[in-house]
Amino acid sequence: MRRWILAVAALAMATIALPPLFFAVFPVEVPDLPAPGRRIPVGSGVAVNALVQGDGSPVVLVHGLPGTAYNWQAVTDRLAGRGHRVLAYDRVGYGRSDRRPAGDFTVDANAVELLALLKAEDLRDATVVGWSYGGKTAMTAALIDPARIGRLVLVGSAGLWESAPPPSRLFSILFSAPVVEWMAAVPPLFRGMQRGMGLQFFSEQPVPGWFSLQSQANFALATTRHTWRREAARFRFDGPDPAPIERPILVIHGDDDRVIPLEVGEWIHARAPRSELLVVKGGSHALPATHPALVADRIEEFAAR
Repeated sequence: MRRWILAVAALAMATIALPPLFFAVFPVEVPDLPAPGRRIPVGSGVAVNALVQGDGSPVVLVHGLPGTAYNWQAVTDRLAGRGHRVLAYDRVGYGRSDRRPAGDFTVDANAVELLALLKAEDLRDATVVGWSYGGKTAMTAALIDPARIGRLVLVGSAGLWESAPPPSRLFSILFSAPVVEWMAAVPPLFRGMQRGMGLQFFSEQPVPGWFSLQSQANFALATTRHTWRREAARFRFDGPDPAPIERPILVIHGDDDRVIPLEVGEWIHARAPRSELLVVKGGSHALPATHPALVADRIEEFAAR
């Protein structure tokens, strides 16, 4: 009996230890993120990587959880070509931005850094566009200090979701540091997990090759994996309540969003006094990737008002 137990334990240890060792000896090529942009300080010795294009009225793009500034590229190109100064940045801890030095992996911390970015670039009357977690960040920034914000565009934004299922114990285990780092050391497994995430993100529609490569490059970074886990662990579908926001708000939400359902966008629209809602038929959570022309057109129209 004891020999059997030892054999099982040895097999389990080999199953855990050997795959990372194999890929350490025979590494798999990992794609790199596109070229860096400008480094812009956002306080406490931390800087973000920002892609800045065009001239004219400012539009600032805030990505979700996870993500990078590069996810916006199709939207950025269109807006920059239409007379806007477009700034997309990697939130602190993602992509080519600096690691977060302290343990404040919260929406509030991201909102303060967004405001610091607007101040550092002396942007005024900016149209701030938040996607997913970035929408919650943008709303929180407008509640803290709207002085430099002219209007908000919220794409598949997080907000109050009263019927959100509670996180399962299995979720906590699968996304714990040991499991995530072990999977990262076994690229085929980690890419399988990313494919599953992509299918949900795109509502089982085809995931563009460029998006998959960016995701692989982003998750290859230990800082991204660390920030993603820590932010996800603290994330709640609990607002913020946009009712006090006096700035105009455009809510864009897909009716087939399987990450943040349409009811969240409807809640934001119902609560925000100066808001309008655009529902994209058949739209997933990935609207800036699947519908970049539509998103850019609506941002441009809204910013011109």
